[in-house]
Amino acid sequence: MTAPARLAEAEMLDRAARAVGKVDLYGRRGATMVSLDEVEAMAITLALLGLRAIHPAAAEYAAPDTPLNPLKGPADV
Repeated sequence: MTAPARLAEAEMLDRAARAVGKVDLYGRRGATMVSLDEVEAMAITLALLGLRAIHPAAAEYAAPDTPLNPLKGPADV
């Protein structure tokens, strides 16, 4: 199986912006109109802007005022 083709930065930002536009224009209805590719582009954009991912299992056990330890993924080994 071949790896998926990488997106150019401009295309990724365009997809993310289109998704944000749908939600901005239509509200909750717009959130149902966002494609999986657009969600992925938004997530990648947020990660590149420095937003730290909090995995669901880690978020359940942390108290609201307790900072989470940085999570390590396969690329961090």
